[in-house]
Amino acid sequence: MARPTEHWAWFGPRILRNTVIVLLSLCLGLVYTASPHSSSFPQELLVNSNSVISFADQNSDFDVNVIDEREIRSRRDSSTGHSSNLTTRHFYLWTRTNAGNSSYYDLDPGIPNTITNSTFQPRTTYIIVHGFLGWGIESWILLMKDKLLNMSDCNVISVDWPAGTEWWLLSYYTAVSRVPFVGKDTAWLLRKLVKHKGLNLKSVHFIGHSLGAHVSGLASQNLKTRVGRISGLDPAGLKFHNVPKEQRLDKSDADYVDVIHTNGCYTFWRPWTDCYGINENLGHSDFWPNGGEHQPACQSMSGEIGCDHELAYTYYLESISYGIDDTYFLARNCSAWNQYEEGECPCGDEAQYMGFFANTGVAGVFYLNTSVIPPYAVRDSVCSPGSKTDASSNIALIASCTSGSVVVVAIAGAIVFVVRRRKKQLADSGLLVESEGSDCDDALLDG
Repeated sequence: MARPTEHWAWFGPRILRNTVIVLLSLCLGLVYTASPHSSSFPQELLVNSNSVISFADQNSDFDVNVIDEREIRSRRDSSTGHSSNLTTRHFYLWTRTNAGNSSYYDLDPGIPNTITNSTFQPRTTYIIVHGFLGWGIESWILLMKDKLLNMSDCNVISVDWPAGTEWWLLSYYTAVSRVPFVGKDTAWLLRKLVKHKGLNLKSVHFIGHSLGAHVSGLASQNLKTRVGRISGLDPAGLKFHNVPKEQRLDKSDADYVDVIHTNGCYTFWRPWTDCYGINENLGHSDFWPNGGEHQPACQSMSGEIGCDHELAYTYYLESISYGIDDTYFLARNCSAWNQYEEGECPCGDEAQYMGFFANTGVAGVFYLNTSVIPPYAVRDSVCSPGSKTDASSNIALIASCTSGSVVVVAIAGAIVFVVRRRKKQLADSGLLVESEGSDCDDALLDG
């Protein structure tokens, strides 16, 4: 009759202790693996449609400007002190305090009180730069401003610069010639924001379209400390093919540079009728949706000039609405578009996403498909989505693991109690001899 007690004899305090240790280790492992976006780039990436990219606070004293201050001032009207001679026309600032389209502050790096009296705060700062024929308050910029402010308490600055007024070649070349000066103007503004408002350059995220992508890169090049991130939206190709990296956007311009190519090709004979984007990989992560040359949504719009080129900011705008809990805009690392089409590109150890939620820890060249009609993001039915990385998710995971551990410990304790009580009943009834009871006690106590 000793068999029932022997069946439970192995479950002692030592086994109970080891079980708890294993459970806690498992929980900690799950929390660690729930953060796939870890990298040297100091940011925390939250992963739902209401989340925000926030950057780690750094209190370093940055010497940020390598431009000769006298060189910049020489382009100003010394008699009035006004920035009429700046190439850039306006730096529009919006925050949650002044979020309306017409409620912007017009920052001027040459007039300090326009900065000190503004609503700018030292926090995550998005700088949006339009491209050829664009302007600082065009519709896609205002829409992006609203999305960013709805998502987080941040600063949004739009760089309004003279990028041409007519769709012809001479106007484009004139705009190209202004790109370096707009980059210098923007770098000068950043220096003043550091000086007067305590801006941390690692909290700066440029979002530049077409020529604006190159403005973003050149602005950061004019700073001793590179900015945190630059997102290049179909960087302009004409006049930027095969030029030194100092003359256009490059991955060395920021801690992380992601590039979306939607019209990235080259035509020698028709440089003004097609292929407005660059056909070179410029960033840490380069995304080539639908091959990156032409977009399916534009196939039925043959008369729509620049449709493929403009879809870069359309995709980026849409990406802000997603997180990494699903596989919308999930992209696969691959060496060529035809390999992606043939299904030869693996999912990768970590998920990568095109757009706002790009994984800063995963570099390479990436391909994906999009829909012909909006919304353009389509699910990848094979690859797994990225895991949540926000603090609340980790806390919830720890709590659930801890609760599970408590339940297991409680059950284990109850089992030990029942076994001991059953053994005592058997011993009292005379069905269990003393030697068997002692053996059972030893087993329970020693584990």
